[in-house]
Amino acid sequence: MKRISVQAFILIMTVLLFTGCNTYTDEGAETYQINNDGAQIQNINDEYTSNSYNQTYRMHVDEDAEEQVEMLNEVQSATIITVQQRAYVAVVLENGDTKGIPGDLENKISQQVKINDDSIDDVYVSSNADFVVSMTDYKEQLQTRRPIVGLTEDFNATIERIFPENR
Repeated sequence: MKRISVQAFILIMTVLLFTGCNTYTDEGAETYQINNDGAQIQNINDEYTSNSYNQTYRMHVDEDAEEQVEMLNEVQSATIITVQQRAYVAVVLENGDTKGIPGDLENKISQQVKINDDSIDDVYVSSNADFVVSMTDYKEQLQTRRPIVGLTEDFNATIERIFPENR
């Protein structure tokens, strides 16, 4: 009888040990803030945060800046993702050019982004078709507000490929 009790004790302790090692995190879970009047509900989890290479990246889709850039006559559409003090802009031009952006237009786009968010120091702009598709995909993933495995690494690889001179 004593032997069965010892075996049962060891079994229970093993189960508790494995249960205790399992951790639950609610990263990416929706967090809401309710106004004291009860009339407003605001989602306060707008940014995707990932720890990568010992740095924290806060990737944010800047829809206000997108609207400002799209108001330029030469731009058909824009997707803008900000990371720290940098903004990455993928544009579809009215003339359909995917090889490059005239310097004056690039300056206009940069000014619009910086006017919209004064914390932005550097703006990187491209009309490369692959970059436009990738940025649109990243935007959709970020707007789901769920943790996406490998998003930061994939985004960084795309940025390094499109803007190799700015490493």
